[in-house]
Amino acid sequence: MSAPALAAEKLFYRYVDANNKVVILDRLPPDVVPRGYDVIRADGSVVKSVAAQLTGAEREAWEREKAVAKARAEAEEKMRAWDESLLLRYSDTADIDHAKARALNDIRVRISILKSNLSALKGKVRKNQSEAAEQERRGRPVPEALAKTLNDLRREVSATESDLERRNAELFEVEEAYERDKARFSQLQENVKRRRAFHSENN
Repeated sequence: MSAPALAAEKLFYRYVDANNKVVILDRLPPDVVPRGYDVIRADGSVVKSVAAQLTGAEREAWEREKAVAKARAEAEEKMRAWDESLLLRYSDTADIDHAKARALNDIRVRISILKSNLSALKGKVRKNQSEAAEQERRGRPVPEALAKTLNDLRREVSATESDLERRNAELFEVEEAYERDKARFSQLQENVKRRRAFHSENN
């Protein structure tokens, strides 16, 4: 139907009043608009429907429900991706134990290197501090180059200590992550066994 013909057609408004009764009128009372209504033809066919407007509390509840549903969907997708990754990477829990051992050993090697570097740096700091103290005992100012070297060494010590702290934290986090992988993989294997047992009993 063309736009002019639609405009010329007699239309009605159908809505539910405050007493939950369906009302059909050829005009729309303003107070009905927030509750929602249908625009219909004389034969009852719907031209369009206008949804009810939400109150502030209803909108807040709807937003909360939408946020919860989104978070749930994201969690389910994350779990699905994790499961797929586990099943692709490992054939049994022994594989996870081996991967964990390799990862932890790599971090421990890096920690060992950092500790060695830290020890060497602290040794240099002590040596330069001793030289600076000797100059002061002789009543001489600490040479600018020596003071700069000491400051640089102290910054390196601080940075290395921070790296060492991060590596130690990483050691714990990686170990925990592999243990979570192992627990989840074991659960997936158990689920497969249950499904197989169920199919075996019902076939």
